[in-house]
Amino acid sequence: MLFNIVANDSEKLYENENPTYDEIIRFIKQQMNIINPLLTYIDDDGKSYYVNCTNDINEIKKKLAIIKKVNLYITLQSWTCEFCTYEENTEEKCEVCGQIKK
Repeated sequence: MLFNIVANDSEKLYENENPTYDEIIRFIKQQMNIINPLLTYIDDDGKSYYVNCTNDINEIKKKLAIIKKVNLYITLQSWTCEFCTYEENTEEKCEVCGQIKK
């Protein structure tokens, strides 16, 4: 199955017949340099579903047995810095003060 991984302006193709959730996350971290991806699948009706485990991947494959390409969308998970309280951090270090995420 071919997965089109979409994050903001960039897209990467990931092809694997029976991928696990961990394999997809590892690919995203290595190829797209995204630390904490949150995957979402949007069906034909526009309803979105979080993809949190291999079972979710398998359910998508069952529904789309005929289709060979699936779009997975990444939402960056942000965190609040305990030092300066900046809330929109998406990297391991605070984007404002440089403190490491705890």
